[in-house]
Amino acid sequence: MKRINKQESPQWFEDWKRNFKTENNRNAHYKNDFSADDADGINRRRRLRESLVNEQGKICCYCMRRISTDSSHIEHFLPKDFFADQDLSYENLLASCNGEGTMTAKDEHCGHRKDNWWREDMISPTDIEVEKIFEYLPNGKMNSVRGRATSNIAQEMIHNLGLDSFHLERDRRQAIEASEVFDDVEYSEEEIRSFIEYYSNKDNGVYVPYCKAIIDCLEEML
Repeated sequence: MKRINKQESPQWFEDWKRNFKTENNRNAHYKNDFSADDADGINRRRRLRESLVNEQGKICCYCMRRISTDSSHIEHFLPKDFFADQDLSYENLLASCNGEGTMTAKDEHCGHRKDNWWREDMISPTDIEVEKIFEYLPNGKMNSVRGRATSNIAQEMIHNLGLDSFHLERDRRQAIEASEVFDDVEYSEEEIRSFIEYYSNKDNGVYVPYCKAIIDCLEEML
């Protein structure tokens, strides 16, 4: 995973929550209040998705595939059904892809696959440690990093988020193969570090899809 650097909550979002509490004498909740099925609720959800997608450099918070406002959903890292007090906390909100867009369980991954699954020792995509507990291979496979205290939960996250799906392994492999990793060129250490720097940062506000997988393979070339 690529660590998501959370920014300040959008002012309009905080204003809406404050106004709701003033008008209704209670805190708003995501379901029914914020995400009402009327036009205002639809517009609020879209506006929030847009903020989250842009914050994440237009990649999924879990698998790093390219997402847009229309091809993503609002993901609660702490499930809203279990953590009602966090269901409108901006720190708990992320943008996830919609899997492969089918009803077949084996094609699901990321937020839809995760659903209400949660463990106290799960590592959030916003945690600085999240880039250290997974490793990506040139063939597109993803593993937990062995020898770390987090190796068991990392492997369980891979399974329960569907990050080991055929589709994701294929797409990661293709992204790695299209990068400098498979170039028939003997790059210098300085050049490799320059590539790593490029994939580590946004370009015009956007990350390269599967950027952390490419970075891991480049680092193996040093």
